[in-house]
Amino acid sequence: MKRSAIVIFVLSIVSLACTSSGKKDPFDIAPENIYTLEGEKVNYPNLMSPRRLNIVGEYLIISENSRVSPNLPLIHVIDKRTLQYKFPKGITGFGPLEISDATLVEPGFSDSTFLVYSSIEKKITGFLLNDTSRLGISQIRQPEPMFGMYSMFHATDSTVIGIMANDPNRLVEFSIKDGKRIAGYGNWEKIPNADHLIDYTDPDINYHMGEINKGRFKANRELGLFVKANAYRDRIEIFHYGTKTFDIVEGPRLEVPDFKVNYSGGRSAVIFDPNYPFGYGDVAITPSYIFALYGGLSSMEMRRTNEIAKTIYILTHSGEVLGKINLDISVVDMVVDEKLGKIYGITTDEDPGIAVFDIPEKFL
Repeated sequence: MKRSAIVIFVLSIVSLACTSSGKKDPFDIAPENIYTLEGEKVNYPNLMSPRRLNIVGEYLIISENSRVSPNLPLIHVIDKRTLQYKFPKGITGFGPLEISDATLVEPGFSDSTFLVYSSIEKKITGFLLNDTSRLGISQIRQPEPMFGMYSMFHATDSTVIGIMANDPNRLVEFSIKDGKRIAGYGNWEKIPNADHLIDYTDPDINYHMGEINKGRFKANRELGLFVKANAYRDRIEIFHYGTKTFDIVEGPRLEVPDFKVNYSGGRSAVIFDPNYPFGYGDVAITPSYIFALYGGLSSMEMRRTNEIAKTIYILTHSGEVLGKINLDISVVDMVVDEKLGKIYGITTDEDPGIAVFDIPEKFL
């Protein structure tokens, strides 16, 4: 009887640990679903300070840091199959069909084009993929009513969904032609122990909420998926355009990091503890999964080690966590091609290039 009582007690403790929050921890991943991948690095002399990586058709599109010399291209095009460098794109400037920076890249509305959003100049510029001209072929300015939007992707050929600097909604949809607001999606939720951040009619409060929930925003227009992976708190927000609904994934850490709001000269800023590790750094949306790049390092650790992120979580489109990947090479940005079975990332060493990993067979 005594032994049976001990067994029951132990099982009760295990059960309590799994259900103390009402459900199993989604990041409690079985060992057989945790993988360690060895990557192969490819160097490109043309890359100076690459920061962003995207896939458009058969190509990898690499965006440079906007601080590179204005004589150098801001965009590089690489064949994703052969990994051969094809040609540069983008002339730095503020003239017609030039770009000030390459904040976001997305596919165009034909197989031979891609679009670049320049947040400095608030312009969307179209480029051809079948010629070597560095100039764009089309350009529109972000309409004035939506100047507060700093990150956006097309939902349709005439509308964009993005993040506003100070809005009561997580995402907002606008007409790109005239700047008319179509809809807002997802209201801010109360932050624990932050009772001063509850008046969502106050633009300053909305700005603070946006900063606390800031992160990398990506979209897959064909799938109707828009995903934000938060940098400061461990949270992934999956928006389904078809149903206008969100799936929210919390973790692996559940707490909101300590922060304070500083006021100076009529302006305010959210300041986080610099010793608190960052959360998610990027996200890739494929036809079957969502791949979320996770850092877990503080700013000080990043400077000391030159590493940014070496962990990827694999989720379904509804947010179920299926697996975890440990990389042997640190990357700052990534894309995933299911058909080729490859993960591509920009390395964070002193001579950055492209690291290529094979997707675990289970997820092909």
